Amino acid sequence: MDAGQITSNALKYPLTNFKKVLTLGILTILSSLIVPGFLVLGYIFKIIKSTLKDSSGLPEFSEWTSMFADGLKVFVVLFVYSFIPVILILLGTWTTILPMLTVPGAGSLLNSSIPLDLVGTTAFIGLGLLIVISFLIPVALASMVHQDQLSAAFRLKEIVGRIGEIGWVDYLIWYVILLIVVLVVNFASSFLIFPLLIGIIIVPLIISPYLTIFFARSTALVYVYEESGHEYYRHSKQIE
Repeated sequence: MDAGQITSNALKYPLTNFKKVLTLGILTILSSLIVPGFLVLGYIFKIIKSTLKDSSGLPEFSEWTSMFADGLKVFVVLFVYSFIPVILILLGTWTTILPMLTVPGAGSLLNSSIPLDLVGTTAFIGLGLLIVISFLIPVALASMVHQDQLSAAFRLKEIVGRIGEIGWVDYLIWYVILLIVVLVVNFASSFLIFPLLIGIIIVPLIISPYLTIFFARSTALVYVYEESGHEYYRHSKQIE
């Protein structure tokens, strides 16, 4: 598996239909209304599904009810996986901050007797779990889409086995590259937001949906590792 080749394909993929990127951007902007947010997640599901079916183009924005339902599935997966680590991180952080907050005449809001090292350990464990979970989530989502079963996203034995088939080293390299791309693009886009009012529009309208599409495409391609005979890889071999 060539992680660089997958990343290159996924980076070019959103550019195949810029109008759809903008459509997803509009939904992203409207995500505070909740329903559009689930539609954004549903489009992630749709991209993974179309890629697994050898499609090289962005899927249509259609069958909105179905897309909303698929978005709910993606949300459930993300929520269940991240719930415990996020709670641990928040618990550790809140227990650290609360004793520092004071009310005039009353003193600290919380005279905590919890050792600071225990608080730090709680947050550290939560962060560690979050890193591990973020490593598994791409394959969990792809497994759910591939098998068309929500429960497939929680079959850890199958998920770990799939990563083993892809190759732990190859998958780790892909994952690191994915993180680097997301971090670099987000860092670069931060310069647009603060000095320019227009950046507040450009980021959610173009950059955020671009990264969303990139993530979904890259996730699907890494899931159909080279030995699967997927059209993308057959084409890549012909080029070589």
